[in-house]
Amino acid sequence: MPNYDVVKYTVEPVDGDDQIAVTIHASDGNKWEYGIPFNRSSGRYQFPEIDVLELDFGEDFARELIEQVEALVTRLCK
Repeated sequence: MPNYDVVKYTVEPVDGDDQIAVTIHASDGNKWEYGIPFNRSSGRYQFPEIDVLELDFGEDFARELIEQVEALVTRLCK
């Protein structure tokens, strides 16, 4: 069961770096920020914190977030 609700979140590229910035604003007023490095030649990325986010915000949000990250990585690798 999620501990918090997501009020809003962003998934965006970091200018000048092979990294995705994820910012999550939660219902308790806290803000989570993550930098997700990725490889432009392979499209691979690492985001081990997704398990913790799934516990805090629920499986549906974690799945939605990963879909957003993967779509952005795919777009940036073209």
